[in-house]
Amino acid sequence: METHEPMRDPLTIAEIDAVREYCRQQVTRRAAFSGALAAVPLPMLDAAADLGILMRLLPKISAEFELRPEDIARQDPESRAVIYTAAKALGDSFVGKIVTKRMIAAVLARLGTRVAGKSLAKYAPVVGQVASASLSFALMRHIGLKHVEDCYTVARARAEAHLFGGEGMVIDGVALRERVEE
Repeated sequence: METHEPMRDPLTIAEIDAVREYCRQQVTRRAAFSGALAAVPLPMLDAAADLGILMRLLPKISAEFELRPEDIARQDPESRAVIYTAAKALGDSFVGKIVTKRMIAAVLARLGTRVAGKSLAKYAPVVGQVASASLSFALMRHIGLKHVEDCYTVARARAEAHLFGGEGMVIDGVALRERVEE
């Protein structure tokens, strides 16, 4: 016998704003940790650490916004449609997806010039380690904050669609009420 968690209303806009702030703080903390590890001149330590940090951080952010695949599956069909439409409009995003090492590696590869510079810079004494740490911090913060903003955008669209129901649609966080009179 299968039991399902009861479906609850989407987060309120105030809750979404609070979650956004909390997640931004978490991203900054994890990015600082990544930067500290990048300063250690051991080959591949920072790359492995970055991968591990992102494998834990991105799903945690999705969970905070109630946008993990299992959270979305529990939503009513209208809410799921809003979530998928908003996520699709963002383009390449982790929202609503199971985060895999391959997905993270692809993001890191796209940002490859920064990563390559970070890896090479760490072998120059002191200055290289500082540069490597700074680049690692910036890269991790960029990826994390982008995911926070993507989740925020989707969660806010879901909340606004829930507030306004079928009377309108939400585009870029603005409710547009369309009334078609016959």
